[in-house]
Amino acid sequence: MAIITNLEEIMKEKGYNLVKLAEEVGISPVNLSNIKNGNISAIRFSTLDEICRILECQPGDILKYKEINKKRVIPLFLDYSGTTDLLLKGGAENVKKIFDSIIALQSKFNSEVQITMITGSSFESAKSKYKLLCELAENYGIPNLFDGVVAEYCGFIIKKDKSSQLLTLDTRILEKRPEIENIVKQYAGKISPEVTSMYNIVFDDITRTDLARVSEQIENIFGYDDIESVTYYDSYGKECDIKPKKHSKSESVLMITKKLKEKYEIPFIIIGGDSQDEDLKMYTENKERMKKLGISTVFIALSNIGKKAYNDRNIIVGDWKNSDGIAQCIEKLISIINLKEDGGIEI
Repeated sequence: MAIITNLEEIMKEKGYNLVKLAEEVGISPVNLSNIKNGNISAIRFSTLDEICRILECQPGDILKYKEINKKRVIPLFLDYSGTTDLLLKGGAENVKKIFDSIIALQSKFNSEVQITMITGSSFESAKSKYKLLCELAENYGIPNLFDGVVAEYCGFIIKKDKSSQLLTLDTRILEKRPEIENIVKQYAGKISPEVTSMYNIVFDDITRTDLARVSEQIENIFGYDDIESVTYYDSYGKECDIKPKKHSKSESVLMITKKLKEKYEIPFIIIGGDSQDEDLKMYTENKERMKKLGISTVFIALSNIGKKAYNDRNIIVGDWKNSDGIAQCIEKLISIINLKEDGGIEI
């Protein structure tokens, strides 16, 4: 998007050349030439006022808004936990088919696919898995494929170069920090300095039983039904996050789509997951909201997604026993989807 000047046309219409108008406005011909050619970042109101007075026109006759063609991007939101494990399980060979299918998708729709992983995992786990995914894509020659990962429980979006807050800080959690710290210290836990807003608590060494006990004690501090403590325990990390229940995967998808729409032209978005309930909500809860944004949505799903798949043409089903199932869905999508003139899609 840009502001362009229509000054040259107005000058011709009014019978003015550059030197004559510059003299009457009281600026140099060079400065007026820069205005005429759009080689400026700003213009004084007093100068614009004089130009309009002399040429007997309105500012809107001189300054025009022109929308520059945006880069076309297809966001692909993938559930993180089970889906990521499928992708990482076999390394580079395991993801070859999905990467090839994405390259084919980019080619058909003349768009760049950007994958954002949406996770119920905690912060440190999300960071670790995201790094591995980025390495796989870079080794395959598509270094910008993975745009980020949302660590939904702690309200952050993780990028290659930084992590930033996606969801708003909850002051009720902040108020309980001293009490939370007392509990955490008993189990040698540490509140992550990167996620001070939502309290991502990490432990170097703790049993599952004790981690569950920490979570229970923290929840007992709060007298609110809409705040919860979520634990995560695997080889990537042992963590406990405190979050408002409204911080959901579907809300994260909507927020990121709105941000992307400001920057890119989005023909449609794809949402995928291997959970019948939680991941399907990313699609169902956003379908109408995306329509209001002028964006169509497609959901790619595993074969046991249920009856919902048979009532909605925008749900594409594949066999997700391994990551080949994701590629299978994308290949089906390529074969049956068409872009309409208004930018929407039809299946």
